[in-house]
Amino acid sequence: MSESNPFNEFFTGWFSMLEKGLEKLNEQECACLFSECGKTCSWYVVNYVYRKLFDECEGNLDRFFSRIHEIESVDGKVIESGRVYELIFKKCECPVHTDAKINSSRLCTCSKESMICVFKALVPDREFSLEQVSTILAGADVCRYRITFDG
Repeated sequence: MSESNPFNEFFTGWFSMLEKGLEKLNEQECACLFSECGKTCSWYVVNYVYRKLFDECEGNLDRFFSRIHEIESVDGKVIESGRVYELIFKKCECPVHTDAKINSSRLCTCSKESMICVFKALVPDREFSLEQVSTILAGADVCRYRITFDG
């Protein structure tokens, strides 16, 4: 029989309180909270997931979004060639959700912040906006982000 670990109990309670606190934050407060988490997550995503495919597509966004389905659990759409795209996640793989069991849709702000960092790294010479269209944690079938590049 194993002994109870007080740290496990502490973190279970801490994450539960974090989830309750997230529900009290507005969108801007969530963005501030998750901006550093998003930067850290994006570093891994850019370097180990997207960079290789982006380079294979020679920086062509239409090709990149047309081929992004080659990455497991991700899909993409070209909405308007050269300008508007959608990035679609078929399941939530955020460890704060899967491991810490936080189910608040506010957590998805971290993914949005991460995607902002990803596209700033991949396309540093273009301005863009990123809209969170839907998320799994808010009850949708997929997480959908719309990226609109200027010009």
